[in-house]
Amino acid sequence: MSSRANKLVPEKLVIKVNHDKQVLAIAFLFKDQHFIVCLHDGRLQVREAKTGKLLGDPWQDTGGSQICAIDVSPDGGRVATGSKDGKIRVWKWNGKTAKIIAESKKHSHGTAANCVCWSRHDGGAYIASGFDDGSVAVWPVSSGLKNPTSTDDTRLRHIHAISYSHDGTQLLVSGYDREISRLTINKKAQKIQLDEVIKVCNNPNNVSSATWAMTTDRHAIVVGLTDGKIMILELPEGQPLELEGPGHSDLVCAVVLSLPNKRVLASTSHDRTLLFWDLGTKRTIFQPLLHSADVTCAAFATNGTLVATGTCDGEVYLWDVADFLSNAMPTEDANGRDGGATVRPFLNFDPNSPIPTRQCEARQPLVPPSLDTPNRAKPIYGRGFFDDVRPAVVDSPTPSVSRQFSISRPIKVAASRMQQALRVSRIQIERPLTNVYLGDIQEERQDHHGQHQVTSGIPLATFEQQSGVTNEPATRGAVLIRRTRLVNALLRMGCIPQCPEQVD
Repeated sequence: MSSRANKLVPEKLVIKVNHDKQVLAIAFLFKDQHFIVCLHDGRLQVREAKTGKLLGDPWQDTGGSQICAIDVSPDGGRVATGSKDGKIRVWKWNGKTAKIIAESKKHSHGTAANCVCWSRHDGGAYIASGFDDGSVAVWPVSSGLKNPTSTDDTRLRHIHAISYSHDGTQLLVSGYDREISRLTINKKAQKIQLDEVIKVCNNPNNVSSATWAMTTDRHAIVVGLTDGKIMILELPEGQPLELEGPGHSDLVCAVVLSLPNKRVLASTSHDRTLLFWDLGTKRTIFQPLLHSADVTCAAFATNGTLVATGTCDGEVYLWDVADFLSNAMPTEDANGRDGGATVRPFLNFDPNSPIPTRQCEARQPLVPPSLDTPNRAKPIYGRGFFDDVRPAVVDSPTPSVSRQFSISRPIKVAASRMQQALRVSRIQIERPLTNVYLGDIQEERQDHHGQHQVTSGIPLATFEQQSGVTNEPATRGAVLIRRTRLVNALLRMGCIPQCPEQVD
C-alpha cells in the first residue's frame, strides 16, 4: 500500500478453514511460514501463511478424545496439545503427517486439559498445563512427560489460560473467575507454590483471558474481562487500571503480546473486533478491525509482522500489521524501529529482570493488636501504659503464639479502654499530693461504716475559678470508679497522672 491512509488499515487474508465450526485456537509454526488451527471438532490443520493452502491431512487424536488446546514450541517444530481426557501430547509434523512423540498419563482427577504453554526461557524444556478442576501441572519434555510437578492450590475453580513468565520462574493462571493467580515454580524442591491471588473485578464480571506484559518501566499483567474491559496491573504493588480508548463491548476472548516488543498488545472479542494497544501509553492504537463473526482467538507471529485471528464461523484472518503499527505508532513501530520521530524514552528498567514475588521471604505470624479488633491498627493515645514494662523471664519452654496472646492481651485491652475513658485535659489545681488527679472523674471511697461516699474530683469553686464555667456543675460527665487493686496498679504505673504540688 502506497498512501499513508491505506497503511492505517492493514492488509488481510481471509481463509475458510471449516464450515460453521468454531476455531478454538491458532498459532504460528516453522518460522512463521505456516500456522496451525484447532477446530471445535478436535481436529488440527496446518496451512501456509501466505496463501492459506491446506498442507497434509488434518491431525486427530487416535484415542478419540477431543483436542481443546494447542501451543507451539519455541523452535517452531513441535506442538503441545491438551485434550478432554486430561492427557498432554507432543506432536512432530514432517510436512505432510503428524506423529505423537510423547504422551502423558491421564490427569489424576480425569478432568480436561483446557490450556497448555511451553517454557521459552530454556528452549522448551517444560510444558505447563491447566485443568478444569483448578489444578496445574508442569511436565518435563526430556522424560517423555513423566513425573510432573503439580499443585491443586490455585484458589481457582477452573483454569482456561496459563502462561510462563519470561524467566520461567512463575506461572499466570486464570479461569472465568473474578481473580487470577500467580504461581512460583521451585525446581529444586520440585514444588509449585501459590504466590499471590489478585482480585481484578467484581460480580457479575469475570476474567476471560490474561497474559504477562510490561510497560515502559516495570513488569505487568494484562487481563480481559467478560464485559469487554482490558485491565492492566503493574507489578509488584499496582492496582488494576482500565486501558483507555475505544475498547470492546463484549467478552474478551484473547489478549496476546508481540514478542519483539512486549509493549504492543492485541485483543479479540465477541463484538467481532480486533484491537491493538500501546502499553506504554495505555491506549488503543487506531480503530478496531472488523470480522464477519465473533472472534475467538488470536496469535502474533514471532517477528511481530503478522497477526492471525479465528472466528466462531470457521474463518481465519491473517493481518499484515508491520506498516500498520509503524504508522499508527509514529514514534516507534511494533519492532522497535524508529518511525520518523523521537523514540519514547525508556526508564531504567531491564525487561529481563526477575518478576517480583511475594513469597521470596518467609513470613512470620502476625499478632493481632487486640481482641476485639484483630485486623485494625492499635489505637494511639500518647505514651503507652506498658512501654517500659518488660515481661518476666520464665525458664520454661517457649509457649505457643496463642498462649502468648492470652497472657498479655486482656491486660492491654483493659488498659487501653481505661486510658480512653480517662483521657481528659490536665487542669492544674491545688490539691494534696496523695489525692489522685482525675479531672472530671469522681472518686468513690468507702467510709468506716461500709457506705459508699462520692468525693468530687475537683472542688466546684476551684473549677469555676480556673475554667470560667459557672453555670455547669463540676461533676458533669463524671464516671464512678471504685478504688480497686487494678486502679491502684494503674496509679503506680502512671496510667492516671497525679497532680503535682503547686509551686509558689
